[in-house]
Amino acid sequence: MELFELKENKININGIDLYYKTAGEGKPFLILHGWGGSSYSWMRFIDEMAGKGFKLIIPDLPGFGKTEMPKSIWGVGEYADFIIAFIKKIDLSYFYLLGHSFGGGIALKMVTEKNVKPLKLIFCDAAIVREERLNLRQRISKFLARTGAKIISENSRVYGFFEKIAYKISGTYDYYRANPLMKEIFKKVVSEDLTHLLPKVDMPCLIIWGEKDQITPVEDGILFQQEIDDSEIKIIKGARHNPYKTDSVEVSESIIKFLNK
Repeated sequence: MELFELKENKININGIDLYYKTAGEGKPFLILHGWGGSSYSWMRFIDEMAGKGFKLIIPDLPGFGKTEMPKSIWGVGEYADFIIAFIKKIDLSYFYLLGHSFGGGIALKMVTEKNVKPLKLIFCDAAIVREERLNLRQRISKFLARTGAKIISENSRVYGFFEKIAYKISGTYDYYRANPLMKEIFKKVVSEDLTHLLPKVDMPCLIIWGEKDQITPVEDGILFQQEIDDSEIKIIKGARHNPYKTDSVEVSESIIKFLNK
């Protein structure tokens, strides 16, 4: 593994102080993290990628990491506009783009509705399919919620613990943890299904997915490959929603192979 310099940067975009990390030298590679994440979430991936001929640029999206919250209720489109303003301010004329989970929705909006044209595009367990699906965990959560409401008073100390467990089981713990404004943003984000934008992707695309992802199931990744013409998929066996953390070596090797084609 090669040595590299990790830098913490700050820039003001439309009145919001945006913090972002940069690491490595070479072709610019912009990474958009998922809901509840930050640039710090990508440290293992940075360790694998930064010395391989790429300059990684990873912002803390507004409301996450060190970057302050938006001043109003944003949806995916507003986040996309903000990142585009960031790209222009740092004069990023050509780059590779990766979006994970919520960041995948932002990336999809950017390249299909906002006329942003990265050299190549990577989706990692991207959250864009928003149709209502009750998986096993969510069904368990509903049962617990109904049962808990009957046997536990909302005023009791036990209820808060019980509620926390229910959110974790259902896969909606990000909502549970958010402050009031970010909860409204979360609701706006998850109310917009972006599946119809997939066929509009017109650049080489790598789709990376955790085989056992319980938040955005692997079937979503297969849908991506079916809908995007110039695409290939890499399923990370045994991985869940964050393969860039748990399987950083395999993920980085797949990305390097794709980008160097």
